[in-house]
Amino acid sequence: MYAFLNKYGQALAFGIGVLVTLIFLLGIFTAPAAEMEATSLDGSPPEKYVTTAFDFGIMISVILTVLAFIVAGIFGAAQFASNPKGALKGLLGLAALVVIALIAYSTVNGDIAQESPEIINSINKFKTDQETDFGSGTLKFVSGSILTSLVLIGLAVLTLVGFGVRSIFK
Repeated sequence: MYAFLNKYGQALAFGIGVLVTLIFLLGIFTAPAAEMEATSLDGSPPEKYVTTAFDFGIMISVILTVLAFIVAGIFGAAQFASNPKGALKGLLGLAALVVIALIAYSTVNGDIAQESPEIINSINKFKTDQETDFGSGTLKFVSGSILTSLVLIGLAVLTLVGFGVRSIFK
């Protein structure tokens, strides 16, 4: 299996991606005009969100994401079993990611009343449009996730610059 994926894996993944994209685009372009008009941004009522034109794309994205997590877990476990010492770096990286996420989550404010008027307005609009509850726990999770992303982007930029400077002096 490894030899097959090593030889044909990229071509297979690219082919599946192209096929899924073509099927998705075909579904969108062949959707009834009335259904596509319902998604226009003309300030229509909430019924404008009722369309099935994007269902295939959303469904296949969820399926492929779940499949990718399953395959990554299987291959990660196989790699760990075959080379535990080499997998230690990956485990340390995962632990660092979890620590960053926990620190970000614990440092953000979850009180909606203390947020800026723009964020409060967005939360209220979300509650109205999606007919759902957006409590302080959700705000804390979203804010923590955004902070985690920003920290990781910052670390990536610093690493890129650091290795660039290091390669100049090598």
